[in-house]
Amino acid sequence: MAQFREHRRAAGSAWLLIVAVVLAGCGSAVSRQAAGGRPPAAPVTTPMPPAGPVRSRVALESLRMVTRRTGWAVSAGQDGYPLAVVRTADGGLTWHDAGPPGPTGQVLPAAFYSARDAWVTWSRPFHPAWPVTYKTTDAGRTWTRMGSIGIRAIGASAPDMVTGRLGWVTAGLGAAAGSSGMALFRTVDGGARWQLAELTTGHGRLARGAIPFGCDKGDAVFSGPETGWVAGSCAGGRPAFWVTRDGGRAWQYQSLPRPSGTEPLASCQCLLTPPVFVSPSDGALWILGEPAFTAAAYLTRNGGRTWTPIRLPGSAVPVQTPDFANSQDGFVIGGQMARDGQPAAPERLYATTDGGAAWAVRSASPIPAQPALDFLTPSVGFATSIRYGPLRPYLLETTNGGATWTSLPASRTG
Repeated sequence: MAQFREHRRAAGSAWLLIVAVVLAGCGSAVSRQAAGGRPPAAPVTTPMPPAGPVRSRVALESLRMVTRRTGWAVSAGQDGYPLAVVRTADGGLTWHDAGPPGPTGQVLPAAFYSARDAWVTWSRPFHPAWPVTYKTTDAGRTWTRMGSIGIRAIGASAPDMVTGRLGWVTAGLGAAAGSSGMALFRTVDGGARWQLAELTTGHGRLARGAIPFGCDKGDAVFSGPETGWVAGSCAGGRPAFWVTRDGGRAWQYQSLPRPSGTEPLASCQCLLTPPVFVSPSDGALWILGEPAFTAAAYLTRNGGRTWTPIRLPGSAVPVQTPDFANSQDGFVIGGQMARDGQPAAPERLYATTDGGAAWAVRSASPIPAQPALDFLTPSVGFATSIRYGPLRPYLLETTNGGATWTSLPASRTG
């Protein structure tokens, strides 16, 4: 995986948690060393099916493997809320707490940039407050409290840093009746100070170049110093998708083509996930909605100026944002969408080697419920999957491009 896109996973996981809630509200059918000093257990190769994967002992979200042995994630509890930032140095078998001491709670987005560098934003759960940013440059051994976000927010994103000094934080100002307020803050001094770049509220006249209050909005994602996007969900009308080309000061609507053709997608009850970029030019996003379609994924090769829908073999549709190891080699889970807006079994892994022009089935065996993919190279990749009621987490690894997978009995230590 290129260093460019690692931190985008935090936003993507948050979106997966709210898909059902958001689209249901629109009236749509869619709605992280072994303990006690014992040596870590060896990976267990598990055929799928019939035996099925071996469960992990820790639920992992926002997985970001930097190398095959070193990586970061956020551990989740029985209820799906984040518990701690965790890190592995043995290929995912054991995960130890590596987040900032003190901040805990249900709002703990994290951004992972290298084996040593990570950021966290802490917000007080359920109470509007000034979010606080933290960063580490020594693999989580120590954390430095950085600047606060100067607005009373319901929550805020992890810092989206495009360089060591330049980045953004999106603060949520609350939502009602399918609309939401947001504030975008920018740093040019490595997070010491955060200055307001854009403000959207439901009060007063909308400033020129501001993002409209209508529609629920996600976190801003930037592919470079000037260009960024905000995506979200709407109960109708055009998809919620805005772009900036001046670092977040002015925004304009960006259209998407219909998944079935080139004409604009003019109206849908749909949700867009934030784009994920593998380079300043190459990115991907996912959309879920109705009535014209169930799910679709789009790719850009020109820095987001145009977006092209991908097409999987047969009648399969992508059920997540494609994961690219580089500009040419990508992977996506495909299948069918059920009436409740959730993927229906069986799901298959599809792969491309030509930048998304053509896709083919890579794994003929089903894999656990809509796994989040994290490919380091065209051959080496990881996948996490979490089922609830009761909690059933999985961590898998492949070394042959997804043709077969190995279950990792991952565990967490304090």
